[in-house]
Amino acid sequence: MKTIMIVGGTDSSGGAGLTRDALVARTFGFDVLPIVTAVTAQSNEKLFSTQVMPADLVVRQIQTALTTTDPAAIKIGMLGNSGIAEAVAHEIRGRSCPLVVDPVLRSSSGGELMSGRFPRRLVSQARLITPNLPESAALAGCALANTDAQIATQAAWFLSQGAEAVLIKGGHATGETSADHLFSGSERHVLATPRFETTLRGTGCALATAIACGLAEGYDLYPACLMAKKFIHGWFREAAAY
Repeated sequence: MKTIMIVGGTDSSGGAGLTRDALVARTFGFDVLPIVTAVTAQSNEKLFSTQVMPADLVVRQIQTALTTTDPAAIKIGMLGNSGIAEAVAHEIRGRSCPLVVDPVLRSSSGGELMSGRFPRRLVSQARLITPNLPESAALAGCALANTDAQIATQAAWFLSQGAEAVLIKGGHATGETSADHLFSGSERHVLATPRFETTLRGTGCALATAIACGLAEGYDLYPACLMAKKFIHGWFREAAAY
């Protein structure tokens, strides 16, 4: 069975983080090399506390995991602080497998999950970076995007930092459709599905992991993102049925 490496935090509610990542990866037929950056105590409603791992322990986890197998892709989620982020960026530099970076800054149940600066060199290593609208605005140093032009401006910032592509997720917007905006070079695609009133936690984790699985299978970027978007839509549809 193929394997992907997931770098992220734990979520005691099971809704997001490494637990969600592993469930999604197994759905697509992948084993996971789990690299723990932080332990969180949270419910669906509230983040109670967070304990980040020492950066050298995160590095040792990566080094040891890589002696076990060569991952077909790497997905990075919660990093906790800039020191861990820099250490991870250094440790995975030069690897040939696709890297999907989900820049987790806040928990969907409330509370900060990243302190310090998000390193440019981690952005520059990404095959794809997947910020939601608030994360995109925070990282690009802009106001929350409300128009396609503002989204395009923020996407251009990520590309200027060296990312090969950026997917700005529209789940925090309003309207009848949930539209994600994929920018890669001169290409732009809008991936839109009907919006559900149902609220789910861990959708950002799940989407990025599903994309990483698609890239690991050899899909081109747009088909991998489209497949992942359909997967998330199916998850919402099932949840809304109950």
